[in-house]
Amino acid sequence: MSRKAIGLLAMILTAVIGVEAGAQSRPNWPRSVTIGSASIGGVYHIVAGGYAKLVQEKMSVPASNRVTGGPVQNIQLVQAKQIELGLTTMGPAFEAVRGEGWARGVKYDALRFTFPMYTSFAHWVVRGDGPIRSVMDLQDKTVDLGPRGGSAEFVAEKVFQLFKIRPRRIVNLSFAEGANALRDGLVDANFGVIGVPVPAWLELSISRSVRFIGFSGEQINQLTESYPYLSSAAIRANVYRGQAEPIRTVQMWNAGFVHHDQPEDFVYMLTKTILDNQETLQTIHPTGAETVPVHIFYVNFPLHAGSARYYQEKKVQLKPIHLGR
Repeated sequence: MSRKAIGLLAMILTAVIGVEAGAQSRPNWPRSVTIGSASIGGVYHIVAGGYAKLVQEKMSVPASNRVTGGPVQNIQLVQAKQIELGLTTMGPAFEAVRGEGWARGVKYDALRFTFPMYTSFAHWVVRGDGPIRSVMDLQDKTVDLGPRGGSAEFVAEKVFQLFKIRPRRIVNLSFAEGANALRDGLVDANFGVIGVPVPAWLELSISRSVRFIGFSGEQINQLTESYPYLSSAAIRANVYRGQAEPIRTVQMWNAGFVHHDQPEDFVYMLTKTILDNQETLQTIHPTGAETVPVHIFYVNFPLHAGSARYYQEKKVQLKPIHLGR
């Protein structure tokens, strides 16, 4: 056998041994990772695509981005072990772990959180030439609340109940569909509880005159006093075209979560892969700037043991809510 052939054989054997060794070191890992995001045109769908890319490149595990109804459906899918990683906001998670509200007495006790994502801001977009200038003007209007099971629908139900607002009609469209419906005059307002800027709304603000609406100071106080997962916030000026002033509103944090049965070393590497590649995440969407370890402080829910190990290594102080697996 020639020296060249021997060298080639050695390279092949080394590669095979490396693959087998890697497989043996993670025998319980999932064969692939499906990430539950939300509708096309929203931030979840974009950032989940970034997470999938990182998982494939850094962990050598096939990963995909699944379009879902958003936070509530993602909780249901993780609990049922139909997806490996879900994305949600703290409001739906609050009710899920307690078996309250939308959970209707069912406690989603298998949820374990992994990494913080970013802040979702509650805000409305309406036509710039229309009469709507506050949430109270939504009375008897046609309102789009985004996909069923999403954060916008979740918060809007609280808003309508608290302020006694009765829209004429409620529809549930994707962010892209909702923006088109508003442009065509088929709906009077789109609502989002989402990271900013919303891609579909950014495009809408460039193509036609629109107005963005938040809440009054009194309304913000009522919302934050009634719902502990909401906090006062403001969207900075000029996030969207024509938005010259900050938007006063409320916010909720987003986080990734898994089933408690996922292997500890897998979840450790998953958490590390996302949080150690923040610069890459920022190139995917501006909200990536918020995806840093210390922001786990805002995720007031049980952590997976694998994620807890990562934060301990980073010397990030954890709240006494960690229940392990």
